[in-house]
Amino acid sequence: MKKIIFLIVMTGLIGILTGCTTLKEKMPPIGVESTAQRFFDDLQRSDNQGAYGLLGKGISQRVSFDQFDGLMQSIREHWGRIESDETALMPFHKRQGENSFIPLNVSREQIKRYIFDVKFESAEMNFDLTLAPEGDGYKIVWFSLWGSSIYLNGPMREKIENLFSIKE
Repeated sequence: MKKIIFLIVMTGLIGILTGCTTLKEKMPPIGVESTAQRFFDDLQRSDNQGAYGLLGKGISQRVSFDQFDGLMQSIREHWGRIESDETALMPFHKRQGENSFIPLNVSREQIKRYIFDVKFESAEMNFDLTLAPEGDGYKIVWFSLWGSSIYLNGPMREKIENLFSIKE
């Protein structure tokens, strides 16, 4: 009898733990920090669709997935895979180009900016992520890429400039 009860309890626990894991994977990140970090986690796993899904409506309407995917593929071809990323929360200040993407009725206090120092296999670059509330969480409303001209040579500079040549 004790073995049957033990098996029932174990089966129930396994079911509960499996359900929690499944729910955790399906739940969208709700915090601004988790959204910013998930962007780079997705890029590190070569999940460009997942990273693109974290972009806000304004930027995703102006930058297609194909453009975004092409940039990320070029980055991997020229600089290799992401090895690490470190972040710092910065006070809000406007970057060229992002003004068109900040949603109306969003205060400066709600906007968060992170600068990631991203180390690739053969380069080190900086990514700015600007996040604003959208729906139940935060979305990336603007991002930019900058760093040494050693790594931003010919084809990479052109690809980045073409993607970010959005006029205000």
